[in-house]
Amino acid sequence: MNYTCVFWSEGRVQEKGGAWSRRGCTKVTSNATHTVCSCTHLSSFAVLMALYPVQGTRTTIHLHLCVCLFIADLVFLTGISHTQSKGGCRVVAGLLHLFFLGSFSWMLLEGVQLYLMVVMVFNTTIRPLYLYAVGYGLPLAIVIISAITYPDGYGTTQHCWLSLERGFIWSFFGPVCTIIILNAFIFIITVWRLAQKFSSLNPDLSNLNKIKVFTVTAVAQLCVLGTMWTFGVFQFQEEGTVVMTYLFTILNSLQGALLFIMHCLLNKTVREEYGKLLSCICTPQKKRYSEFSTTNPSSSQSQGSRDPQNTGGLQI
Repeated sequence: MNYTCVFWSEGRVQEKGGAWSRRGCTKVTSNATHTVCSCTHLSSFAVLMALYPVQGTRTTIHLHLCVCLFIADLVFLTGISHTQSKGGCRVVAGLLHLFFLGSFSWMLLEGVQLYLMVVMVFNTTIRPLYLYAVGYGLPLAIVIISAITYPDGYGTTQHCWLSLERGFIWSFFGPVCTIIILNAFIFIITVWRLAQKFSSLNPDLSNLNKIKVFTVTAVAQLCVLGTMWTFGVFQFQEEGTVVMTYLFTILNSLQGALLFIMHCLLNKTVREEYGKLLSCICTPQKKRYSEFSTTNPSSSQSQGSRDPQNTGGLQI
């Protein structure tokens, strides 16, 4: 259970009376019976309890998917052609192998999360340990095994990427194809079960609409990333054409825009947060002054009623 120290702020952003804010309040200590808060001002205080993690599984998956793609694209742009140093080229190829596999591993987790949301009514969250074990541990294990099996496979004379000799390139395309097939299978089951839920007598439309949006974005994301690497197969082969190179480059450059559109512009919660941020910037709220002095920090302590000896203390 997560405890947060807050006070009631009557800002202009929330026109319906205000909102809870953590500004100026910190949690000093917390146990099973008491929570001690310290605030630098006097107001109406409270301790909010969250019975579930504030950052959801979907948010974690999307965050690390973007991190993997960002690092992979950054390494690709800065190091793919630096073949002068053999050791440095191997490091670049290994990082590309790791983080591109990581992006597909997080896509697999997104498919599993979607399956749990639709098929499993309860226990729809994945523990962070399992997320990181699959998202980063699985790609790292593949890279380590590949490097031990054929260390010369990392880096070529033309590009800092995986060698085509001895079929070493399939240490990347093998897991990628497996993940794409698994996710396609999961999406088929998900869409089928989603159609069944919509045809039921009493469907939970609010929850089903969320799952439907999640399904559409996940399928679109898989199609774009999967299609990109379909052309990427021909990118580093001798018979590759200029057309394949342009298609691979165009699709690769659109990944960030696609993720921003799907997970930011098309997400109502994110749009509302953008609106709040813009309203704060465009119309800064006027400072409100208390009749009490705010120079000395006051402390709030959980127990349910105000301490009559200290107007700044609160016990819940």
